[in-house]
Amino acid sequence: MIKTLIKSLVKISALGAFIFELIGTKEGKPEGNVQIHPIKLSGRTLFIREQEVFVRESYIKDKPVLVLLHSWGSDSLGSWFKVIPLLQKNYSIIAIDLKNHGRTDGSWTRWDITDNADMVATVLKDLGIRDSILVGWSIGSAVALSVAKNYPDLVSKQVLVTPFAWTVNSEYKEKPWFKIVVGLVRVRERLFPIYNPNSKYKFLRKSESLNDEYSDWAWSNLNRSKDAFIYQDGSRYVVPFDARPWAHEVRIETLAVIGGSDKLVPEKVASELTDLLPNVRIKKINGATHAVPWSHAEELSGEIINFLEN
Repeated sequence: MIKTLIKSLVKISALGAFIFELIGTKEGKPEGNVQIHPIKLSGRTLFIREQEVFVRESYIKDKPVLVLLHSWGSDSLGSWFKVIPLLQKNYSIIAIDLKNHGRTDGSWTRWDITDNADMVATVLKDLGIRDSILVGWSIGSAVALSVAKNYPDLVSKQVLVTPFAWTVNSEYKEKPWFKIVVGLVRVRERLFPIYNPNSKYKFLRKSESLNDEYSDWAWSNLNRSKDAFIYQDGSRYVVPFDARPWAHEVRIETLAVIGGSDKLVPEKVASELTDLLPNVRIKKINGATHAVPWSHAEELSGEIINFLEN
């Protein structure tokens, strides 16, 4: 009798949670008396052919231009909100929302790293920027690497944070088991679109990377970065990327920053790329996971400054 009652309660609770995920209203996560933005860096849109691209800018006359390229499922401010204040006093900053992210236009066509690299290059040309310094995190590092390879005249140096040489779908995309995994991920994202922004928010709080007064902003930002949209295709989000055949051609000075405790892109995986780069300096941040710009912003910024100044 008791077991039957417990099973019934569990089923009712599960059904209730499922219905809430489908029709419930998303709420902010204020965890402080006064809620503020961690940084106020305004932006504007540029039209790259028929695509509207959102760009944040902060210029200092005669200072090198850092071009910040964000991680998957975030945007130019959400990824770099802790790093920008540490760099913008001494460097000009351009932070770009990539396709299907932030305030840049999205589409149902698959997310292509090369297309995004072309978009970034066109933005730099439109702004009259030459000899820029690319700083890319995760997927952003792949975009940076592609810009450096295809548009070397626009780039003087690059910083690749948690970089990789290839995406797993380029190796396994035709395998039946991979298609099943992709399908399950797609189902999860369609049924629970709040899952990814919520997991990122929990990491920010658990790692103490987010002050109480920024909590409502972070929750809003994470839910505005189109997670439900960009994840709809579940793990097939990007046309297969593989830099291994051409990474050796990227000869500009490179700093690769690796998280010592990164499980998403472990040191061994990152080395598949760094071993190919002919002019690379490697820095491992012990204890850092994949979220280096969030959890180790000061150390990362220090490494970037040291790389650029020495």
